[in-house]
Amino acid sequence: MKRISAMVFISLVFATFGCSKKSADMPVQEVATFPTPDWKADDTGKYPATMTAVIALPAALAANAMENDQLAAFINDECRGVGVVVKVDKQNLFFVLVQGLTDETNKITIRYYSNKTAYMYKSEPVITFSADATYGTAEDPQIVALTQVKK
Repeated sequence: MKRISAMVFISLVFATFGCSKKSADMPVQEVATFPTPDWKADDTGKYPATMTAVIALPAALAANAMENDQLAAFINDECRGVGVVVKVDKQNLFFVLVQGLTDETNKITIRYYSNKTAYMYKSEPVITFSADATYGTAEDPQIVALTQVKK
């Protein structure tokens, strides 16, 4: 009986302490928060061509979305269009007029800022700029995969 009790005690000690690292040894991944962005597209006429994008957030982000969240389109690190939130059939959609050059074919990334969490999200390059093109519609918006930006 004493032998069984000793084995149970030793098993509990190893289960509790022996197999895990101390939290001080493990890196702590901090959640990055960002100030509210001040995204603005060019208003000088530098980009005479436009295309339209209608974007819906992925379900996980849409569940916590607020009307004052922000979404913008970027080519490289230059803001080329800021989304306007429009409620369509109880769903918030972002309508973005993306600016570019007539013959431009650069890739566009999407950035999304959640005012509720102060988290920033970014897509991979998902759209190729094409003058007068449409990416998504109000009836069939494009859902862009977004990942949280780490500092």
